[in-house]
Amino acid sequence: MKLTIKEEDYLETIYRLSANLDSIRISDIARSRGVTMPTVISAISRLKESGMVNQSYYGKVYLTAAGKEAATEVYETHSILRLFFGEVLGLSMEASEENACKVEHGISREVIERLKKLIYFMRNCSSKAENCRFRNIDNVFPQSDGETGFNQ
Repeated sequence: MKLTIKEEDYLETIYRLSANLDSIRISDIARSRGVTMPTVISAISRLKESGMVNQSYYGKVYLTAAGKEAATEVYETHSILRLFFGEVLGLSMEASEENACKVEHGISREVIERLKKLIYFMRNCSSKAENCRFRNIDNVFPQSDGETGFNQ
């Protein structure tokens, strides 16, 4: 089942809260997201219907196995993007966080895996190490339009 962007955001919020709280209440989610409790109740109802969360009548909210899997993927995607924007592109923490939130829902798993490898490479590569240098920069970005090196 394909989740909406809002549903993914709610799963991520519950996932983050569960790292610090033994049990999650509707009010915890509302406070964290800056929304009203009726808004959260509506979102949780949809997540219950899709099998992502469990909640007893007016009780605590828990991720199901499927919910935890989906939330973990969204959280990891967000984290990798935040690292990329901060460490690779040099954006501030605030800008990195904001842009990660905007991009995380539309990016493919393949791109995230490649960004993870790039971040690992950049963290662990000494600029003097032979295996860290591009042997031929033209093979990295072959010029084809004669100016910028990128096709339009």
